[in-house]
Amino acid sequence: VLIVAVAGAYLAMRGGAPSTTTPPATTTTSPSTTTPTATSPQPSGSLTILVPSGDPTLLPFIQMVANDFMAKYPKVTVQVQPVPYAQLVTTALTSLRNQNPSPDLIIYYPSQASTIGPYLVDVRPYFTKGVFNLSDIPPSTLLPTYLLDSQGGIVKISGVPFQQVFGYALVYQKSIFANQSLKSEFESKYGFPFDPTKWDTWDKLITAAQFIQSKGITKYALLFPDGLTQSIFNGYVAIFFTYALNDSCTAVPAASAQGVPVQGYWAYFKQVNGTIVPTINCTAGIQALKTHKALIQFEPPIDQQAMEYDQLRDLFLTGDYAMVAAWTSFIPIYNNASVSKVAGNIGIAPLPSVATGQAPTFIGINPNSKDPDLAAQFIAFMMTPQEYKKGAELYGFLPATFSGMAVAAQVDKTAWVANFIPLLKEMTIPDLKRMALVNYITNFFTDLRPIFINTAADYFRGKITAEYAMNYIAEQWVKLMKVSS
Repeated sequence: VLIVAVAGAYLAMRGGAPSTTTPPATTTTSPSTTTPTATSPQPSGSLTILVPSGDPTLLPFIQMVANDFMAKYPKVTVQVQPVPYAQLVTTALTSLRNQNPSPDLIIYYPSQASTIGPYLVDVRPYFTKGVFNLSDIPPSTLLPTYLLDSQGGIVKISGVPFQQVFGYALVYQKSIFANQSLKSEFESKYGFPFDPTKWDTWDKLITAAQFIQSKGITKYALLFPDGLTQSIFNGYVAIFFTYALNDSCTAVPAASAQGVPVQGYWAYFKQVNGTIVPTINCTAGIQALKTHKALIQFEPPIDQQAMEYDQLRDLFLTGDYAMVAAWTSFIPIYNNASVSKVAGNIGIAPLPSVATGQAPTFIGINPNSKDPDLAAQFIAFMMTPQEYKKGAELYGFLPATFSGMAVAAQVDKTAWVANFIPLLKEMTIPDLKRMALVNYITNFFTDLRPIFINTAADYFRGKITAEYAMNYIAEQWVKLMKVSS
């Protein structure tokens, strides 16, 4: 049984390779192992929620919901248990494997789904009974919670997405693009809008960055990921996917009237005569690496200052950059006037084409909880428009549901999400079995990822060609790949 890993670049940012640990069989088979029953209008009991710390909006939102839930149901006690991100999996697994009833609810990220998910309650019965609204959740957002059989059939859904994070997105200083003199000069010269929300190709983004750099408006025109620990890998997958859609060599389904396939690492591999092979040495992979190099030309050289997660978050605060490819979870920090020189002056747009991925946050139920139905009721309460609106207003929290995002789009702090809702509506789910191929590669993050990062960095340094780099990576991946049955 496998869990689909499709959350794009953010999957790796928040964790490593899928675990090969086998959970108790009772949690991965029949959905009838936990069947919800009608809940009392005035429930009683206690709940404990395990919450990873680090996200500036997540913990405050959960505590807010807990307080509101207890106010509505005075006989219920809710305890929020923060835990450092690095300790979340260990803490959760210790309780789950020991069949402890606490924590009742566990919050986790896509990269942790393959490790924690098999132990959690199958929530499909709660969707069936209408406790959760399946039609309100973007199908692509739910994918990391799917457990699949060898034929690609869904055998379990391990959690519910309640928070959305987009990445990378293009964050920019609005005042630059509102300058009418610059706007007129640019549009007269290049023939397309001086507006990041209207750029549909990488060439347009690069052209705009070159124009801004030539004017000396900011010290640097664009900040783009090229970190030697992780972000080269994260940045590249977004670019690769836009080219892979139009390259038959990758076998990635093209965009159609039905929509665009959801972005993810799954596109790096295909199956040929029963064997998993890389696709990154296709023409799309080579084009993507060349484009990646063009995008990082506006920042310090990679060996002077590689742009990892912290740099993408912190350097844009200085006002030295006109644009940055960033996670939307950085937005509250960018708008914090006590630390940011760009506070109140940022716009947010998707990256060109379908390069912006998603990384939802999930909540799952401990099967050993004393009252799993009460836990499900808490989740349903948390995902109401009222709680989502309050979270958006107070903390800039971004909901994962269509209705929640529609509410957030009406709130000043999160109004930018209006530009991203159409992307989610357009994302389609291709062959689930194809999407699960990457999960069969047990050393994808531990062994294959470093080969990519080191080789791509040498191309950025000018030591090798893009063609050599991608062919070398593909050859090494084939040699190193460990495929589980």
